[in-house]
Amino acid sequence: MVPTAILLVRYRLQDHSPISDQKQFAAQPQGLRPGEVIGDTSISGDDNTSPYKLSVPGLVDAGVSEEGSQEGVVAGTLDSYSQALELDSDSWRRYIKPHESKEDVAIVAARSGPESTDWIEEFCEDYLCTSHIYSLDEFPEEEFLVPHSRKGHEASAYLSYIVDNYDNLSPYTIFIHGRAEQWHNDVAGPLTPKVLENLRYEAVGINGYVNLRCTNKPGCPSTLFQANPVTLDWDYQYLIEQLPEVLGYLLGIDPSQTPQDIGHQCCAQFAVTKERIQERPLEDYIRILDWVANTDLTDNYGIGWLIEKLWHIIFGMPAVQ
Repeated sequence: MVPTAILLVRYRLQDHSPISDQKQFAAQPQGLRPGEVIGDTSISGDDNTSPYKLSVPGLVDAGVSEEGSQEGVVAGTLDSYSQALELDSDSWRRYIKPHESKEDVAIVAARSGPESTDWIEEFCEDYLCTSHIYSLDEFPEEEFLVPHSRKGHEASAYLSYIVDNYDNLSPYTIFIHGRAEQWHNDVAGPLTPKVLENLRYEAVGINGYVNLRCTNKPGCPSTLFQANPVTLDWDYQYLIEQLPEVLGYLLGIDPSQTPQDIGHQCCAQFAVTKERIQERPLEDYIRILDWVANTDLTDNYGIGWLIEKLWHIIFGMPAVQ
């Protein structure tokens, strides 16, 4: 499994392959605002960045020595700098600047009914981001965006944003559900703002796509053939038989190359880089959105159920990740 953005792993920079003895380290402190510093900045350069530079996709500078050991940082938090940089155990420090302005991060949220999304605006004021909140209601309030379709739950909102903003995407786009508390938020607790406070943009930049859920279940090792499926999973198992046709139409995957299985964390909340979104042409997203809006293969819930299992594939990740 590729680690998510709130987990820690060690990374070998020469060949981008995980070191076999992966270890986890506690990040401190969590939830830094842009421009805040971890610990003493005495080793920072004049521009407030670490003197040990590694170019990371996006706007992040991660500290790594250019000489000697090339073990560094990945998956969004801090590696053991006392080892990676051969510093004293209590002297490792790092300047965290995940992004520079609110235009660097877009939060796209899908809401319905009486869900309050006020927390998103408040979060963006503190953590520098722009909010794009879509209403899935039949009669949406004026302050919300309206997706091209209301089918497929959050899928129609996410796809509408990509289609309408494809040429003007922020370096990072975070796709979430509108309500602040979600059962599938895990490591940082059930509140999405806490999850986002702990999101490491280094991970998003390096991986291109990260799920906001850290726990592998449900969804791994198989989201198609789950060990403990709920009733709704049984109700929509017939869609699995349609995968060759669906993937062929949506993503241009030859039926003979249909994945034997799909495995990834659930629940359709994730962060993606601009570059990763644009690796797939705009026409693909238009086609997927059109399918969501017009397919008669399944009902509204089934559309969302299926697309949720495909997001990581849509954004270029392995079928079993």
